[in-house]
Amino acid sequence: MKQNVLNERPSACTSCGGQLEQKDPYTYVCTSCGRVYYISANRHHKISVRLSAGKIILICALSAIAVTGAAVLGYQYYTTRLVKSASRFCQCFRDFLMEACNRPIADIGEEELETIKYLKIERDGESAQAKGYRFTYSFEDYYDYGDMEAYEKTLKTISVKGETEDFSPTNVQYFTGLTRLELYTDAWENYVLPKENKIRSIYCLDGLSRYGTPEFFSRANPDTLEEVAIMEAGELKDFSFMEHLKGVKSFLIHEAALKDGGMFDGFDNLEQLILYQVDMEEDEAEEIVEGLLALPSLKYFHMEGRTAWYIEDGQWEEWQRLYDGKLVLTRE
Repeated sequence: MKQNVLNERPSACTSCGGQLEQKDPYTYVCTSCGRVYYISANRHHKISVRLSAGKIILICALSAIAVTGAAVLGYQYYTTRLVKSASRFCQCFRDFLMEACNRPIADIGEEELETIKYLKIERDGESAQAKGYRFTYSFEDYYDYGDMEAYEKTLKTISVKGETEDFSPTNVQYFTGLTRLELYTDAWENYVLPKENKIRSIYCLDGLSRYGTPEFFSRANPDTLEEVAIMEAGELKDFSFMEHLKGVKSFLIHEAALKDGGMFDGFDNLEQLILYQVDMEEDEAEEIVEGLLALPSLKYFHMEGRTAWYIEDGQWEEWQRLYDGKLVLTRE
């Protein structure tokens, strides 16, 4: 019931402006819309809500329509978000995110994805036919921890079932808050980094497939990326991606075939270089390594594997004397 205070009796309907007809000393009715007015003894003008049964039914119906409409719009909004999320994430990533965030995929927004700072993806099992993927993640920044043991306590692991066709490596592009990324599912060139990222470290397994193109590192942030490791790179033929990594401070490459040291030209900030079981032509190994040792910022150089012993002991000892105090040289 709505109430207005008047100093005189009403002259027109406040609802439609129609003429009021007096029914008794205290009651007026609008001749246009039928609204009833009641004038109390103390001159308070009260607008009654006396309505016919038909009007009550009509209002209830309109209210029901409005509520239903709001529900439909809300459902459409929710399902639109759900469809968008479902189309954006593959099955494996959806299962991982719903468990990690403990909510439906439609409720997981960009802000929440940004809170994941560390992500490692690997096959869930030893064999290449493993039927699933394992996601290890943390909401804490790896680089905020000086103690690795303490950081490992922040890590959580979720395993999800899924065939290869249920997994899309391009989904990594939505994790805009990452500072460390480790990819151990083969064919890193198929992954896609976020357009804008602050990743400082990337570890990846397997080299560029013979049919792939080295576009993965094209989105590397030169202002933040410091450390790169590429393992099991025996099939790596195209090193053009190195152009995007010239600002890194640490680089490890494993099982790659190095024909010359030109791939490290321009790596003026490189402080640590690890060559692990790389292949070089025996008669070219000394020249290649000598060029690498001349990198201006290099502080640590390590070789491991057969190629390391292509260098004669006398030459290795000479380099150790030459770079004593500036560069640590080790080999195994």
